[in-house]
Amino acid sequence: MTLFRFNHIFNGMNTSYFWNGVNIALTEKELTTSWLCKETGLSLRTMKNRMKKGIQPRLDEAIKICETLGSTLDSLCRSSERQPSSFVHEIPRTKAKDYYDGDFKVPVYEQLFSAGHGQFLSEEEDVAGFIAAPQNLKTYAGHLAATYVRGDSMEPTLFNGDTIICDNLGYDGKDGLYIIHYKGMGFVKRLKKTSGGISIISDNPVYEPMFESGSSEDFRVIGKVRHVVHG
Repeated sequence: MTLFRFNHIFNGMNTSYFWNGVNIALTEKELTTSWLCKETGLSLRTMKNRMKKGIQPRLDEAIKICETLGSTLDSLCRSSERQPSSFVHEIPRTKAKDYYDGDFKVPVYEQLFSAGHGQFLSEEEDVAGFIAAPQNLKTYAGHLAATYVRGDSMEPTLFNGDTIICDNLGYDGKDGLYIIHYKGMGFVKRLKKTSGGISIISDNPVYEPMFESGSSEDFRVIGKVRHVVHG
């Protein structure tokens, strides 16, 4: 790839796709971020900070990373777009253009929770509107709400701007996607039961998992994600 072509793609790239692509490439090659920093001569602390905050690398840094991984900038970004989540089919989902018609509707909350570093939750949330929901969710009628995903911590399962429909029935004892209140913040995260408690996981490997013993008053499971609308 010529420097001109690389620079053209670099200036127009989606930074989150680049870092996701880097993580995917490292996972496929069974390598670590520490290895990548050692091979490229880049600071591990700086790279982790840029990954976590979605900060674009310098042009020379991006070139070093691509060369070390034996990949192109374009393929790294595209691999992030194409990479299927191993959980992508666990929850029914549709695209925005395939949205529902019908009289079964659920309330939409503008900022009920976050899929990133969290957002402060007030005690009362105003309903922003209503959306029609799939008929099969009538089983949970009266216990459903919808909101928008904010952030990239659940990519590639959930993306910023997706709409998720959730219940408020708490933790059902099974691993999966849930909405939680954690230390005064709202999140949508993957919960996985362990022998010592519950792991709170982001599908985006850039974000470190959290852990809850289950006895803390700071942790409360609101309910489970039942449907996703992309777009």
